[in-house]
Amino acid sequence: MSNNQSMDDIAEKIAGGIRMLGGLKQGAEAQVRAVVENALAQFDVVTHERMQVQEAMLVKARDELAALEARVAALEAELKAHS
Repeated sequence: MSNNQSMDDIAEKIAGGIRMLGGLKQGAEAQVRAVVENALAQFDVVTHERMQVQEAMLVKARDELAALEARVAALEAELKAHS
């Protein structure tokens, strides 16, 4: 066996080990993600995206409420003026 062939064999074994570790890492990440998602599912947790949607809806509702309050005040003032 030549020196180059030995080096190629060693490099191939190292590359195979690295590929195996990469696969293990991906598997471990998937398992950790599943465990965390499972744990969070048991709690009343809201995602960041869902929270942003809720905040936007709240801002819109507050704006609409302020507009309605102003409209009611204007109508009350108009009613008072005609009384």
